[in-house]
Amino acid sequence: MSKLRCQYAGAVAAVGGIVWTAWAVALAATGLTTTSPPVLVASALSSAGVVAGHYAVEDFYGARMKRPGTIGAWIGALGGLVFGAGQSIRLLSGGGEAVVGIGVLALVGGSLLVAVGLVRTRIQPPWLGVALGVGTLAFLSLSVQPAAAAVYGLAWLALGQDLYRHLPPDGRFGDAEADYGWLG
Repeated sequence: MSKLRCQYAGAVAAVGGIVWTAWAVALAATGLTTTSPPVLVASALSSAGVVAGHYAVEDFYGARMKRPGTIGAWIGALGGLVFGAGQSIRLLSGGGEAVVGIGVLALVGGSLLVAVGLVRTRIQPPWLGVALGVGTLAFLSLSVQPAAAAVYGLAWLALGQDLYRHLPPDGRFGDAEADYGWLG
């Protein structure tokens, strides 16, 4: 794995996290509702960033995340696309709540599986997987406390930052079957 590929995956995940955090903080600070047009546009755009983050993480780790993480990355990416499409439908027609709900379920399920995969691989520090898991659960409280959704974006930002600065030849990459390197 080249350093440039690590930086690409990290930058994509970090930008997705920044955009997600920005709309969640703006939602909390302005007092807008989750159905106001600016929030719908921002959340639809940020879901594209999270989709790219899921793809970048899967591309970076590949077989090392094993089944939960790899499947989770694809489910999360699909959920992010459905969530973004649902927000766009809500913006254009006022409907789409069912589409948003399905997207949130897939995004949350996929993100939790990615969190498990991150803890299992031990390529990156396990606290990043724990942070993503906690952030994902915090996202579920969006309607109660909008600022809680920012925790999900911050977890993606932390993961992206760590991936960006990762140096592949440092021994943390081992064979995809057994040697996970972070603690060993």
